[in-house]
Amino acid sequence: MNAHYPDISYLSQLAFRAGALMRRNLRAGMPYEVKGDGSPVTETDNAINRIVLESVSRDFPHIRVIAEEGCYEVEGAEYTLLSDPLDGTIPFRHGLPISTFVAALLRGTTPLLAVIYDPFMERMWSATAGGGTFLNGAATRHRKRVRVNDRNTLRGASVAVFGWKSDPFNMNAARGKLEDAGAIVGNPQSVAILGGLLASGVYDAIVFPGRHGWETAAMHLIAEEAGGKVTDIHGGTMCYGPNCEINGHIITNGRIHDEIVQIVASCQRVEVSGN
Repeated sequence: MNAHYPDISYLSQLAFRAGALMRRNLRAGMPYEVKGDGSPVTETDNAINRIVLESVSRDFPHIRVIAEEGCYEVEGAEYTLLSDPLDGTIPFRHGLPISTFVAALLRGTTPLLAVIYDPFMERMWSATAGGGTFLNGAATRHRKRVRVNDRNTLRGASVAVFGWKSDPFNMNAARGKLEDAGAIVGNPQSVAILGGLLASGVYDAIVFPGRHGWETAAMHLIAEEAGGKVTDIHGGTMCYGPNCEINGHIITNGRIHDEIVQIVASCQRVEVSGN
């Protein structure tokens, strides 16, 4: 190929292949294994991961790939493709159709282009740096540009809060404070689809204390290009480490961002050592 790196069309074709597998394999009670971090993985996760690695290493051998179920390393690579081949494995293995394929291309640690694909409702969110965010799908003949909403209060806001026992925040406390402020708080166990919904103006905020950026990089670009705001979990600049590790994220429509950052900060765990 002549292109120096994949374009949106290339990532979209990977997404369509992934989506076909998701639709074909979705069923309740499917077999799965448990990874070292306690999260489940299905054969569909692994199969899509292989598609991504084999395709990119063949067509763009100079590009490193970091995907949740396996990587393709290129020493000194300028570009990295960051992907979650099947975001939302927990609902997927229960037969719930809310999973997505996620991919973002980074130059160094800066997202350049991204896609989030919902194969069950055939919705594709895509963005390029400086080029805006677009949605196309079965319900739209042509792709359309999307924007975040202008909600400026937590009352009635749809907020997703993710969390684990090992993270530095008491997310149960954060949920309680957000609900006290009038927010509608939930966790569909599939984070990336919310990035697309936020970019389309139908969701308001996502709080995620995770350490891996498989989904975050795509959500970051898609949300920002739609007018949203993205920071790390502490409200600082969103950064990606050498292996695309992150310090969590808070992604919002922008207008309610600072209030959410303050609520999350107030719920940071404090370790008390004995005397």
